[in-house]
Amino acid sequence: MQKNSISVVIPAYNEEGNIEKVAFNTFDFLRDNFTEFEIIIVDDGSTDSTYDVCKELMDDLKGNLVVLRHARNRGYGAALRTGLFSAKKDLVFYTDSDNQFDIRELHLFLEHISDYDLIIGYRKNRQDFFLRKFCAFVYNRLVFLLFGLNVRDIDCSFKLFKRSALSLLSIETDEFLVDTELLVKARLNNLKLRQIGVTHFPRGSGRSSVKIKHVLSTLRDIAFLYRKIKK
Repeated sequence: MQKNSISVVIPAYNEEGNIEKVAFNTFDFLRDNFTEFEIIIVDDGSTDSTYDVCKELMDDLKGNLVVLRHARNRGYGAALRTGLFSAKKDLVFYTDSDNQFDIRELHLFLEHISDYDLIIGYRKNRQDFFLRKFCAFVYNRLVFLLFGLNVRDIDCSFKLFKRSALSLLSIETDEFLVDTELLVKARLNNLKLRQIGVTHFPRGSGRSSVKIKHVLSTLRDIAFLYRKIKK
């Protein structure tokens, strides 16, 4: 059993086919490794039965599940902001609700978190189409050139923070720039970071919510962040 307590934040948008599995897998891992924990699912205005499934899970997960809901879809960054800054435990971890990661690999992070402010994952053998992997490579290089942020996989949704470190940061974006924003601000605050490889799996069910319009909005947001940082 870990001495630290932990909050696990899981944003979800139209994940009715995935959310039950990820919730139970997370609960089983945390129950076996922590004496005190909470799972925070943020339903970002889903139009399917995601929220209903989450409400049904609350009894099964023995009071350790918190379900927060946006009345409309506000974006991935907005969902993470709601969840991360509602967290109450010593450690704060977030991952996605599409079952592309194995929560048990959080063990690799817990072994080192006492020496770092945050630990972030990078996807080994990433299970995505070539074009998406190529775009991610170009994006990572762009962020390095603009902000000097030398990170292997910025948008990997497998990140662990000490809550004391997270409290120094803020999230202003509502969209997919959120990982970049957090890591750029962590660097500006001289937070100590470690990167660890994690296994990546094909999406369990449903479709990714990322669309071309999100690529364009991310480029717009990164320009805004750059101008703000340089000021």
